[in-house]
Amino acid sequence: MNDRDLMYFCKLIELGSYTKTATFYEVTQPTISSAIKRLAQKYNDPLITQKNRKSKLELTAAGTILYQKGLKIISDIKSLNHDVEHANDKKIRIAFSGIAGGFYMPDIVVEFYKAGISSMLDPTFVRSSSALKNLSNGKVDVAVYSWNVPFNDPKYYLRTLETTEFVVIVKSDDPLAGLDNIPISTLREFNFIARSRGYLTTEALLETCHKEDFQPNIIYNSTTMELMISLVQRGMGAAFVPENRIKNIPGISIIHINHEHRMYSYSQIAMRKSFIPNKYQRKGIEILRNFRK
Repeated sequence: MNDRDLMYFCKLIELGSYTKTATFYEVTQPTISSAIKRLAQKYNDPLITQKNRKSKLELTAAGTILYQKGLKIISDIKSLNHDVEHANDKKIRIAFSGIAGGFYMPDIVVEFYKAGISSMLDPTFVRSSSALKNLSNGKVDVAVYSWNVPFNDPKYYLRTLETTEFVVIVKSDDPLAGLDNIPISTLREFNFIARSRGYLTTEALLETCHKEDFQPNIIYNSTTMELMISLVQRGMGAAFVPENRIKNIPGISIIHINHEHRMYSYSQIAMRKSFIPNKYQRKGIEILRNFRK
């Protein structure tokens, strides 16, 4: 089977149009049609059906299997190509989520510096969901991230670095600062400073409030965790954050959610098992595999 034919097939299913697929790959439409015909002949199945030229593309049972497994094959090929082409690289590509980056990266940099390989670090900073996506599609070799459920996948070497509770923080002289353990319903009384959708703290806040079927009152979308905390210190509102990020910060008080409804942040380090470090990268990978805060 031609790898490019499989790529054309999967992209066609994703875009739902021969014309759009041809445009994406900068080839002619007959090129895409020929690729689909070759796959159909190979598997003795039409793979795709269409009532007329304007109707939606429909997959046969065989086409569905080819598409689902084809996506994995394409991802594996991309990863393979990168690893072979960069077999002599002296870099390790690491994706840090915002929370994990600020909390763990300084210690990782120190460990690499002590080993004399700090120049090997090639970090990027993305949302936790993007860190995992970039790891799965081979754009990075390692991901250090936090999420509100522990990630578990046999394709990766995984280790949980820390588990910490989500708490509400307010300015220390706020009228609600004297509260300790509160029910979720009390969150209706808070004006929240949050980040945009997709970030760990915001998703955890929304999921917590969803348990009582209400939306939190978000009065400001912050660009960083540090800004969220700073605005709370200034009395602008409350924030929902992992407790380990606000220890020993002056001017704020911590309020816990009742035990049975608490949510937790799971900080993890993940590495593709398919990633085979070269002789230059092995020392760095060993540091990451044994890293502890």
